[in-house]
Amino acid sequence: MEFINLSEKTQKSITSLQDLADLAGVSRATASRALNDSPLLNKKTKERLRKLAEKHNYSINRRASDFRLRRTRVISVVFMLDLRSDQHMSDPFFLDMLGSIADSLAEHDYDLLLTHAPMRNVLDLKESRVMRNSDGVIFIGQGEQHEKLNELAKGKTPIVVWGYPIAGKNYVVVGSENLNGGYQSTRHLLGLQHRKIAFFGNTGNPENAARHEGYLQALSQFEVEADADLKVDIPFEMKSAREAIIKFMASKKSFDAVVCASDVMALASISTFQELGLRVPQDVAVVGFDDIRLAAYSNPPLTTVRQNIQEAGRVLVESVLAMIKGEDVTDTILPSELIVRKSSGK
Repeated sequence: MEFINLSEKTQKSITSLQDLADLAGVSRATASRALNDSPLLNKKTKERLRKLAEKHNYSINRRASDFRLRRTRVISVVFMLDLRSDQHMSDPFFLDMLGSIADSLAEHDYDLLLTHAPMRNVLDLKESRVMRNSDGVIFIGQGEQHEKLNELAKGKTPIVVWGYPIAGKNYVVVGSENLNGGYQSTRHLLGLQHRKIAFFGNTGNPENAARHEGYLQALSQFEVEADADLKVDIPFEMKSAREAIIKFMASKKSFDAVVCASDVMALASISTFQELGLRVPQDVAVVGFDDIRLAAYSNPPLTTVRQNIQEAGRVLVESVLAMIKGEDVTDTILPSELIVRKSSGK
């Protein structure tokens, strides 16, 4: 695109989008698209128009633009709390993720609407203000409601889900290398000569199921037969997790290490084992998943799989904002990393 000679017009006052368009020798629509970062324009054209607007101290009337585009500049965040264990927003993973999303939304001049009440059916949100009054929605976790999320994705409001890219989904997913994380944590314990390794976590949700699959792959690689009795359904909430662990311990099943589907489960495991007279890691090694801030300060410090929550929040926000602009958005899987501390006995 060629710009006209501006030498005769540099003194003209720029008070409207049409003035800017006339000065640049482009249509009003092109000027609007440039200032609204439309994917329909190339980067060079957008940059030239923005610099021209800045030179003449012109800024777009965002309120009028949002009204015209029917945008609210609000993104809803829905936390998929575990119904069976009274999980709530005090879960450290949720708090870390919320902080990351809020920071990223603020950078993009968007507000946040938080929904965290446990829901048996996410389709109940279909006609709620979460969907009606938001430009887009971020779901943290899939829970066991994959098909219902698929149904929500058919609506006009863009949704992005923090979870696992299971087959048959029609929504965008941002997630971590869950399978590889489960594999690495189990392989680490096997390398330390543990052979009776339990898996703590409910595999009804896709993320935990992938972590369990990684656990099974590592056992198979080391030619260790998986023991169904060592797969234990432990809730996410600390008190409920402790009760389930005590029940498992009462079965007197022999084990020497535990791979946990979350750090909350791992911290509950360590404290419960110690209350029951077991030493960590001398009697039983423990590995978590998430690397929440408390993990490094537990007693002993927790070996865990780190999810980059700060990066996750940024990608979730940028993905949903790109969808709002009409861009094609694909899944993003972030790398996970085994962080070795003292709870595994290394």
